[in-house]
Amino acid sequence: MTTMIERVARAIAKSQGVEDTWRGYMAETRAAIAAMREPTEAMAHAGDQHAGRDAWQAMIDAALKEEPR
Repeated sequence: MTTMIERVARAIAKSQGVEDTWRGYMAETRAAIAAMREPTEAMAHAGDQHAGRDAWQAMIDAALKEEPR
């Protein structure tokens, strides 16, 4: 089973066009996931509207829809 760290590192590497070097993105991956520990208001609201895995996916979807200020 692939860990979340590996999934995210692979996604970052793929977005950069260097899929085979995903291990080089571990520090960025850990920093990105750590930054998500505290949900935004939109994420918290989305999570409150769902349960279990649905809540997790709704919260991530809400985060992806947010625009930087």
